[in-house]
Amino acid sequence: MANRRDPSVQSVERAVAILRSFSRERPERGVSELARELGIHKSTVYRLLATLERHGLVARNPETERYRLGLDLIVLAAQVVEHMDVREIARPHLRDLSERCQETVNLAILHEGQVMDLEQFAPPVRSVKNIGWVGRRMPPHCTAAGKVLLAHLPPDKLERFLQSRLERLTPRTITDPDRLREELERVRAQGYATAEEELEDGLNALAAPIYDHTGAVRAAASLAGPAFRIPPALFPHLATLLVETCGKISAELGYRPGVGSP
Repeated sequence: MANRRDPSVQSVERAVAILRSFSRERPERGVSELARELGIHKSTVYRLLATLERHGLVARNPETERYRLGLDLIVLAAQVVEHMDVREIARPHLRDLSERCQETVNLAILHEGQVMDLEQFAPPVRSVKNIGWVGRRMPPHCTAAGKVLLAHLPPDKLERFLQSRLERLTPRTITDPDRLREELERVRAQGYATAEEELEDGLNALAAPIYDHTGAVRAAASLAGPAFRIPPALFPHLATLLVETCGKISAELGYRPGVGSP
């Protein structure tokens, strides 16, 4: 097995160090500054940059003789993003949240106008049959996950949904489009949604968005349980844990705050 002193391994490490030295603040780098910063001889830096340039990983500005990251990195990054499965990434985080809160946690998406659960984690001692199951579809306007997903729809798609019939499932279900519009504005502002006995009597839930590398909402994670165990007084505390968990999942999906849509 090659060790760190192997010249070929050292070259790879140095090439990686060069690629990692580029940033938004420093999009262009020169040979001399890289040599000084990385503690590598200028001739070595030049040879490494020439090799990276030949493979499209960096590009040289002919006017300044400085280097930028190359377009072929986009091709490589796209392959990584393409194979990212939100369920695979979310599972350990949602399982951990379920164990910490001892309540049911779901991963949901919006599919054909309905909220659909992709994953569910429920502590055996706290399993609640009427919370839902993987593959179950529910109206989005009366679920916490649905509100999150609706709140981040493009305006035209949201308006089309608001013009549809909003079914009343409990006395607390929001069926007025204007009221729901206000509720979704609140969801966007505070970063999470709540549903207080709106889908079923005696069932409360919270949900937060999961963002992908483009800044778009890819899915929503929800935490649900009986109203007597999850009263409104606990919403702020549970929301903090939920948003924190969704933040970790989003980060693994490549989301960086301030990049892309929100």
